[in-house]
Order: sequence, then C-alpha cells, then structure tokens
Amino acid sequence: MKSAISQAATLMCGCSFALPVFAGEALSAKNIVPLVAPAAPECSQRQIQPLFSRYAQTTKKWTIRGSYRSFTDMELQEVDSFDGTSYDFELTAPLSERWQMRLYYPIQTEGDAQEIGSGDDVDIDGDGGMLDFPSLIVDYQFKQANSAGEYNLAAYLGFGTALDFLEVENKSAGSVDRMNHRGAAVLFGMKADKQLNHCWTFIGNLGGRYYWESDDIHPNGGSDVFFLLDASVAFIYAPQNAWAYPMIEVVYQGSFSDYNSLQVVPQVVVPIGEHLDINAGVSLGILDDGPSTDARVQMTLRF
Repeated sequence: MKSAISQAATLMCGCSFALPVFAGEALSAKNIVPLVAPAAPECSQRQIQPLFSRYAQTTKKWTIRGSYRSFTDMELQEVDSFDGTSYDFELTAPLSERWQMRLYYPIQTEGDAQEIGSGDDVDIDGDGGMLDFPSLIVDYQFKQANSAGEYNLAAYLGFGTALDFLEVENKSAGSVDRMNHRGAAVLFGMKADKQLNHCWTFIGNLGGRYYWESDDIHPNGGSDVFFLLDASVAFIYAPQNAWAYPMIEVVYQGSFSDYNSLQVVPQVVVPIGEHLDINAGVSLGILDDGPSTDARVQMTLRF
C-alpha cells in the first residue's frame, strides 16, 4: 500500500511541475504548453567590413570604402604629439572568383604637432598620408570554404609610393618644411575568415610592410629604411535583418623592438539599404606607441 501511495504522490508532483496552473479552471489538454527549443537565428549574408581587417574571401561586387579619421598623440620621425584628422578611400575591384585588386589612396591629412628637434609647435597639412602611401594591392584567394567550419584563406602583395607630401609650418620661426615627399614600400601578408556558430564571423590578417625609402615618417626615429608588422583580428555578430552589427577588433602594428602599437577597437556597423554600410568605432591605445585614441567613420558602398 505504501508503495502504491508513494508512486501516486510522485506522479502528482511530477505533473504539478510539468503542467501550468490556472486558478479557477479545470486542467485540460488545451492548457498544456509544449516546450520547444528556440530556433537558431538566421545569419546575414552581407560581407560586413571592419575598419582595419580585410576578408580573405574575394568580393563579388565593386566596393568603395571612404573613411574619416580623428587621432591624438601620433608620432613620426620628426614630430610628436600629432593631433589631427585625415581622409582616405579604397576601391576594390573583383577580377575573377579568386582574384581581386585594391587601390588605396590617402586624400588629406592635417593637424597640430610638436617638432622633436626644437620643441616648437607646428601645423601639418597636405594631400598625403603618414605611414600609408598610395598603394595598389592584389589579393589571391587560394582556399575557399565549401562547408560550415572551413576557412577562407588568401594572400596579398602590393606596392606603395609617395605621390604628394605634407607641409610642416613652424609657428615660431615661420619656416616651412616638407615631410613624406618621397618613399616606397612593399606590402604583403595572409588573410583568413571563417563563419562561426551563432552568427559570429572571424577575420584575421597577418602581414607587413617594408619601407626601402621614406622621408621623416619612421614612427620612432631611426633609419628611412624599416619594417613594420601588421596584424589584426575581428569578431562580428551578424544575425539576419539586424538594424546594426556590433564587432570588436584588435590591431597591432610594430617592429617588436623600438615601436609597438596595440589598439582595441569596439565598433558598430549600420546597414542602409542593400548597398551601403556606415561603420563607426574608437580605438584605444594599450601600449605607449601609436595614437592614444583614433576615432573613425567609414562608408562602404557596393555596386
């Protein structure tokens, strides 16, 4: 008898947890709510562009990226504490399923800095970049992800040269000098991207740039011939039909010796229609080298 009573009590307790209770209503089958596991979110097929990292997967459309940058405490070979703004654009042209070409061009740079030799304040203005020359880069995707869990892998090779210069005006002496009026560099590296679980995407870049000629832009003094390592990783969350896509990026540039810049860059991308994205983020400098802050707004247009 105790066994039967115990079994009945166990059954009743189980039902009390499994079934909802409605005051003043008889329990019936229509009150039972089935337990259904939530469906996994569908993911966006948009190739959402971070501020720094580049996909290994080649683009299927012509793409223009234009960006505005506001930075503080930048350092170059002859000036320090450089606070300013700059504009640039990049055009990506698909050549085939595995090949694409990128044209990068710095448009305008201006700001205030301190001359290292004299300590005087200077104005900097011109249609050139700082560590970035106008460059032509070719990408080759040698591995394509054909199923979930696989990587896209690509290599790139490019050449950059100075086409313009930055004018440096000493506020105290009134003298004018030119900076970055000559220079040449080769750019090379590898890229990877992968679709992760729950609509996350990983992008990783590892490469470098070798300057065999430069003018006053070595970021920590020294020779006009130098090498910088470029490395970055980005993680993007992109469910389908989202009004904004958050991401986080970590960017390193340096030589592991006299110059090391590490930036953490939280950012958000807002899609506007089918062809346009607006990306905004603020990088925070972790190490002593490189800009202390670097705020960027980027427009990406596909057509």
